[in-house]
Amino acid sequence: MATQRIRLKPISPVNIEQKVAFGLLMFLGLGGVVFGFQSFGANMQRPIQKQISEFYTGEQFLTEDQLEEQTLKDSKTKDTDGDGLVDYDELYVYKTSPYIVDSDSDGYDDKTEIFSGNNPNCPIGKTCGFIVTSDEEATASNNIADAFVQSLGAGALIEAGSVQFNSAADVEAFFKQATMDQIRAALIESGMSQEELDTIDDETLRAFFNGALDEASFSGSLDQYIAPTQ
Repeated sequence: MATQRIRLKPISPVNIEQKVAFGLLMFLGLGGVVFGFQSFGANMQRPIQKQISEFYTGEQFLTEDQLEEQTLKDSKTKDTDGDGLVDYDELYVYKTSPYIVDSDSDGYDDKTEIFSGNNPNCPIGKTCGFIVTSDEEATASNNIADAFVQSLGAGALIEAGSVQFNSAADVEAFFKQATMDQIRAALIESGMSQEELDTIDDETLRAFFNGALDEASFSGSLDQYIAPTQ
């Protein structure tokens, strides 16, 4: 019996096109599996996220610019240290700390010092110079000095030439003769309320008054009352 030989055809080498096609099929297959798992997870989380968004009552997400704008807006009505001055005014007008009731730690709160004409950043009894940051504040400082003059009844005398001051020290000495009633009347005239004044005793008020005079003398606010040299 004759033996029949089976001739096997050699396996043809895989060409580049086939390799590329195989690679694409593998990529698409794996991508489909991964995408399927991600879609499945997203579909599972969607109803949960929807419920969270409906019932979430926490803080709203804000961008950095939105957060800065919101913080600035809140500072115009917020009084962090409870001293009667809103945070915005403390930061941008008076340059005091919105977190400390008494910025200069002299025992008197910032609002009381400001309304009495003292520097809230300079301890009472120490001359640091009155910080004027705007034309409005300079005008307010002059109004306080004018209120003292009118309260003392010296306005007409100065205009008539009956009272003359040759230096800021003369003006300061004249003002320091004021009685407590005159000082209180002048502070009310300059914008301080009666309720606020009633919370301050005479000794403290006198210290405020003398401190305000020292600051006014240092800043030159009293020079307007000095008689011009001939």
